[in-house]
Parts: sequence; C-alpha cells; structure tokens
Amino acid sequence: MDEHVVPLLDEASIAYKIDIVPYDTNVSSVGEIMVEKSTLIDDAVAVVLASSSKGRIREFFIGSVCNYCLHRCKKPVIVYKPSEADEKAEEERVQTTQKAASSDDKEKAKDK
Repeated sequence: MDEHVVPLLDEASIAYKIDIVPYDTNVSSVGEIMVEKSTLIDDAVAVVLASSSKGRIREFFIGSVCNYCLHRCKKPVIVYKPSEADEKAEEERVQTTQKAASSDDKEKAKDK
C-alpha cells in the first residue's frame, strides 16, 4: 500500500488514514475483521484493499478477502490491482526474503 496506493492519494491530495490493527485471525477471517473494523471507524469513507491476484481456482478453495469485503462492507470498497510487473517484483522480493530466512534458520541450527 505504501509503495503503490499512498503516492496516488498524495498526488490527488486525498486525505487518508492507514489503520493497522492486530486481531486474532484464528477466531475470525481477515475479511470479517476488515468489515468489522470498517464499521467501527466513523470517519472512514471507503475501504481500500490490494488484490492478491491468486486466481479463480485458489480463490474458490481458500476464499478472497476482497470478495468477502465487496459483498459485506457497508462502505464503498476500492480494490487496487497491481500491474503484472509489480506483482512479479513483489513475488521475487518475497522469495528472496524467504530464502534469506531459510538460510538464517540453517545457520542457527548449525550453531546449536
């Protein structure tokens, strides 16, 4: 959101607030949490979500936060869909981070 949506909002001089709230996702789904949080913030005009683009088949089996919010939020929902280049760059960043974490875990295991 910080890399993609915030610059667009700043450029358009649109006031916004990013609210990150810890919730127990073992009790509620992320979609339920988003809908609940959107009703609790009186100043919220819309809910902005980023699409994960996981595909229709995966979405069918594991659900979609965007889809859940689109059908249940009382406030407008804006779904940001990143470009293919942005998606590939993000996927590469995640893979690099996972590899680094894995190698760190192996190093810690050797030290024990």
